[in-house]
Amino acid sequence: MNGGVGLSDEIRISDRPVRFARATCAPGFREKRIISSTPWEYVSLWLRKQHLVNAEIYWNQARNFFDAARDLPTESAPLPLYYAFLNATKTLLEAKGVAYNPYHGVAGFDMRTAANGRIRLDNEGIKIKGSGVLPSLISYFGEMEAARTYALGDVLSNLAFIHRAYSVSYSRNELFLSIANPRYVRSGVGQARFEADLPIEHCHGQTVRTFPAGYRKRELTEAEWEAASFDSSRHVIETINTFAWSGARRPTDADITSLCAFHRELRLEINYISGERPNWYLKRYLANTTRIQRNNLTLMFMAMHRFSEIARYKPVELNRLLEGGKNWLIYEFVEVARNQFIDEIAAEITGHEISPAGVRQSSF
Repeated sequence: MNGGVGLSDEIRISDRPVRFARATCAPGFREKRIISSTPWEYVSLWLRKQHLVNAEIYWNQARNFFDAARDLPTESAPLPLYYAFLNATKTLLEAKGVAYNPYHGVAGFDMRTAANGRIRLDNEGIKIKGSGVLPSLISYFGEMEAARTYALGDVLSNLAFIHRAYSVSYSRNELFLSIANPRYVRSGVGQARFEADLPIEHCHGQTVRTFPAGYRKRELTEAEWEAASFDSSRHVIETINTFAWSGARRPTDADITSLCAFHRELRLEINYISGERPNWYLKRYLANTTRIQRNNLTLMFMAMHRFSEIARYKPVELNRLLEGGKNWLIYEFVEVARNQFIDEIAAEITGHEISPAGVRQSSF
């Protein structure tokens, strides 16, 4: 079995399989999934229960900005949406006790040159400053990437929820591969690892070679295949590394600490698209694609800030972009990022899985 385990060997907390959490830094693995009509109201009540007065003020103002953008067209929505992102991020930092300078911490700049003076996404620059809300968010996630300047087009290419729009707009291969049923499973005595179902279209060698270091494909045994509850290929993707897990019915604090640390590392490589049940994707390595090792929230914050600057200071240029060949990509980002950002940051603030019940995603 090449070190693998049976599909029934998911690690558990009090007989309940451990859920692969949306939150990155402090997921509530012991908590049940929350069913709520809106993450806005649940987070507001959670903050009130925690007596986080300042955080609740920022959260409520973020909601007001979010609602103000609801009926605005693409050329106007980025400005209130960015301020919704800014205040939602301040909520997270306040809730986690992370010190921050209240200013943005990011600035846009023009990357056009005499030889390349076209108005295009790849000529819109983003620079991370030394202090401010964004640098504090980066510190919270413990991001280690050294680069501090990016092209807007590269940032958009690293977001799973618009990866299809990016691929079509730029005529490039998709950076993200779909995976299913991500889980943590036992791997020998006192150890566990990550694995997920691998669709058959991602099983050939050329694709497997694009996996990040530390991941591999494994074929299921006959016993595993018979027990499988999914209609897929006979392969899973799994991590080579493992983490300490005692296997006790009531995991120790050391077990949870080990699980959280391992999960935090994986979430740079494994992203999701929000919904009642998240759709998970592996971020792979592709030639001619700038791969940015930053959290989704960081990337969305950066991109929405740049779009808000263009909307505010250069509306004519934004209109040119919306008339160009990448207009679908811009539209998809502005429309989808709003719910994606709030879904992710709500999970990060509370540590809970918050899923809508009988509510369309667009009505968050």
